[in-house]
Amino acid sequence: MSSVQRPHDTHNGKRMLLNHPGPGDPDEQTPYSSYLRSEVLHTLQMPLSDSAAEPAFMVNAQVMELYFGLIVHEMRTAQGELRSQRLDRATATLRRTAAHFRALNGNWLSLSWMTPVDFGPIQRGIAEVHGRRQFSALQSWMFRWMAILLGSRSTDGLVSLEGTPTRLRELREALGHPTLYDDVLGLLAQNGYLIPVACLQRDFAAPYAPHPAVGEVWRMVYQDPAEYEEFFALGETLADIAEEFTTWKYRHLMSVRRTFGNRDGYFGEPTVAWLSPTLDEIPFPELWTARAAVE
Repeated sequence: MSSVQRPHDTHNGKRMLLNHPGPGDPDEQTPYSSYLRSEVLHTLQMPLSDSAAEPAFMVNAQVMELYFGLIVHEMRTAQGELRSQRLDRATATLRRTAAHFRALNGNWLSLSWMTPVDFGPIQRGIAEVHGRRQFSALQSWMFRWMAILLGSRSTDGLVSLEGTPTRLRELREALGHPTLYDDVLGLLAQNGYLIPVACLQRDFAAPYAPHPAVGEVWRMVYQDPAEYEEFFALGETLADIAEEFTTWKYRHLMSVRRTFGNRDGYFGEPTVAWLSPTLDEIPFPELWTARAAVE
């Protein structure tokens, strides 16, 4: 245990925010607090430094983690709807997913003021208690699951999860299952669109390889949105999700630039240099190439 004195109250030996309410009497609940478990929720922020910035950093990170889980839930729901050929339901679910992404990205605004002076004490406090290892949202197993569903097949980031073998095993298993886009292509094929067999019966653990025939299907849909209204709506919803996911990665990159710079962090590599190429990994590739072919 650190001997550094920090201005925190404690509860059951755990540091809590100064003047933070402890868990209340379990018999004293409103329907609102009971349903949301707010008495527990407000005891989950336990800063490890004396930085005035840490409460904001911790709350926003926890909120993002909840959104990662919500987005995973929605995309898995949409996959089930696509496999059941309920296109209207799947599109509605994915519209919710895009809305969740926009809210998730809004969290970065709450941290846009943070500087290296603000973040440094937080990082040192984390290293002091949890070991001198990298600390990033990219260590979140739920973030990794979200990225896998969106098509990421990179295993580089899984190295940081070796301390959680159960989650690591689950993610490796997820790599062998269809992505959201695989299920979209499956639905297109079931509805008579000419999706190559190689795109449908592929090794899901391998990265998806864009195919000109799939691009032609999306070009046809976009060329005549009135004729292919339902799939046009699905395509635009997927484009919203891809754009918002890429926006999250960009805002994460810029946050790292502001608070950490390009010093070594991710897997011993300079952080900005490691993150920058990920911006080119945009989900649902033929949705974007098809737009250039529309006349």
